[in-house]
Amino acid sequence: MVYHAYFSEKNIRLYKGDVVETLNTFPDECIDLIFADPPYNLSNGGFTCHAGKRVSVNKGKWDKSSGIEEDFDFHYNWLKACKRVLKPNGSLWVSGTYHSIYVCGFALQKQGWHFINDICWFKPNAAPNLACRMFTASHETLIWVRKNKKAKHTFNYDLVKNSDWNRDFIKKPNKQMRSVWAITTPKNGEKKFGKHPTQKPIYC
Repeated sequence: MVYHAYFSEKNIRLYKGDVVETLNTFPDECIDLIFADPPYNLSNGGFTCHAGKRVSVNKGKWDKSSGIEEDFDFHYNWLKACKRVLKPNGSLWVSGTYHSIYVCGFALQKQGWHFINDICWFKPNAAPNLACRMFTASHETLIWVRKNKKAKHTFNYDLVKNSDWNRDFIKKPNKQMRSVWAITTPKNGEKKFGKHPTQKPIYC
């Protein structure tokens, strides 16, 4: 199956489809950067708090764990597809929580990716813990890797050091950006077209 972009504007093309099948239509080593937001496997029948109300955490069948072996195979397959299309000096970002990120990280290790950083995205406005039997989950983990140890990935050092990251109160002006980012979850104004289950902030 050949996937065609369902949205195209200037240098932007959006494709909708199975990630492995879609990437298989791309040539080798054609992409500079990949940001992946795979299922977090949070849909376990539990509840969370949203706008002061108790709501289910279930997002759909796609977000349910199939067991550690099948979860590993899933991550291994899409990461393999990413590695093929990534340029020699390209890099990959993956976001997740403890429900999925360690299995994904192991798949990255098995494939020989070189780890650059792991980032703690701290959410000051995270939902409270309703069970009151554990610490409140208030962060996500982002893994940043390149194809191998010798690859020369792009890092805009001056940009991240000197820019005004006004939504991150930890980042100090003209200081090196650290591996902990304090950024709130998306504001209501960013949710223009409804509620995406894993929406990320538009800007920092």
